[in-house]
Amino acid sequence: MPGKRTEKTIPVSIRLSADERSRLEADAGSKSLSEYIRARLFSGAARERRVQTTTTNARQLAHLLAALGASELGPNLRELVHAARIGALPITPDTVEALTAACTATIEIRNGLMTALGLVERTQDDP
Repeated sequence: MPGKRTEKTIPVSIRLSADERSRLEADAGSKSLSEYIRARLFSGAARERRVQTTTTNARQLAHLLAALGASELGPNLRELVHAARIGALPITPDTVEALTAACTATIEIRNGLMTALGLVERTQDDP
């Protein structure tokens, strides 16, 4: 099935002074200049644009990835899986504590990533 065809756009170029450009950017706020100008000229009929990850989210993701790397979570879980497979994993209070800490760290990292990405966890009642 062929994709949705969109009307071809034709660029328009104008010259602005530095002050005019600054005012235009300030008036546009978070919108791109094209989006803002199109909305002003055509009564808000601006096209929807793709949302890009903000600098704040990128910074949060970087911190979360650093925390994941520093946690040694992967190697520790791999060792626990190996020990369980060969029958060498005694269930002691230390084992339970290590598994609980690994689960807690995993949940914290997951929640942090979801927050940074702007995702909301679905509940069982959600369709």
